[in-house]
Amino acid sequence: GNYEAVNYYVLNPKSITMGQLYGEFDLLTHEWTDGILSSLIRVGVIAKDTNKKWYMFDGPVDAVWIENMNTVLDDNKKLCLSSGEIIKLTEAMTMMFEVQDLAVASPATVSRCGMVYLEPSILGLKPFTECWLNKIPDVIKPFSEQLESLFNGFLEESIIFVRKSVKEIIASTDGNLTMSLLKLLDCFFQPFIPVEGMKRMPPEKIARIDELIEPWFIFALIWSVGATGDAQSRVVFSAWLKATMSAKQIGLLFPDEGLVYDYQLDDAGISNIEEEEDEDVISEVGWVNWMDSSVEFTMVPDTSFCDIIVPTMNTIQMAYLLEMLLTNHKPILCVGPTGTGKTLTIADKLLKNLPLEFISHFLVFSARTSANQTQ
Repeated sequence: GNYEAVNYYVLNPKSITMGQLYGEFDLLTHEWTDGILSSLIRVGVIAKDTNKKWYMFDGPVDAVWIENMNTVLDDNKKLCLSSGEIIKLTEAMTMMFEVQDLAVASPATVSRCGMVYLEPSILGLKPFTECWLNKIPDVIKPFSEQLESLFNGFLEESIIFVRKSVKEIIASTDGNLTMSLLKLLDCFFQPFIPVEGMKRMPPEKIARIDELIEPWFIFALIWSVGATGDAQSRVVFSAWLKATMSAKQIGLLFPDEGLVYDYQLDDAGISNIEEEEDEDVISEVGWVNWMDSSVEFTMVPDTSFCDIIVPTMNTIQMAYLLEMLLTNHKPILCVGPTGTGKTLTIADKLLKNLPLEFISHFLVFSARTSANQTQ
């Protein structure tokens, strides 16, 4: 076609030191060590192919690292290193910068770059959902129209409501909330995807997926779009969602008492491969209180006081979502003020209640943590 092959390299210039980015002399031995960028540029210059090479700097601009780029961004395209070496870039090599703002960029930098401004509102949410619907597993494909109508009916409206009426604990973007929703839906679909060498889902359970599409979507919506608000905002969001579900004639409504956050989805064992269905008794899909599914708490004598975790609705919710996302290899960010039990809940889940193939490592970060220490 009309497209050319492109090799692209993405790096975050603020996550490493200047020496690690461009290269530096060892003060003791006076040996030169190449940095990440200079190594990539060297490889690109001697490459024999005609592929385009894009070097993408994804991180905030500051006067420290960007000013060294001025000679590269000029027409002569030369990278000048502190060793005195000058590397001439080829025509196929292009520098790109993906930044949030240009508040501290100098006129020298700005005048050398072409600018493309991406307005989030122009992008909208359609690209996220349409791309995702194209990639859903084959077993879910028959329900793609139903999922699309749910996205059209709830997603945009719920995000507009969150922006107007919900006080967020941490600022979020619309695209970020949408991706969280899609990741939760992916987790629900996972048990139905056939894996080679593993037991397959019985056809009678696959036939009941249509009962779960709406409840799956609503549950994912609550714990993505509705999860960023504080306690008071949750009451408001819950009332809005119940009213909207009634208005749009959703089949499985929440009970009147309590908030939508108080209930988890009981899928009647449909997504559990191991659980054999009793021929005579067919369980109904429904909303059940989080506390109903919790095991009765018993305290083991002689347990250290700091190791006792009494399950509450919040810890059960957190543990459920953590397990669901981690076992499906999705990244997680837990946010909250100090002393609300984040570390305790996460450590309890990671160390005691995860499948054996997961091994946990705990890293403590502070404002002074560097990339070297992490490695």
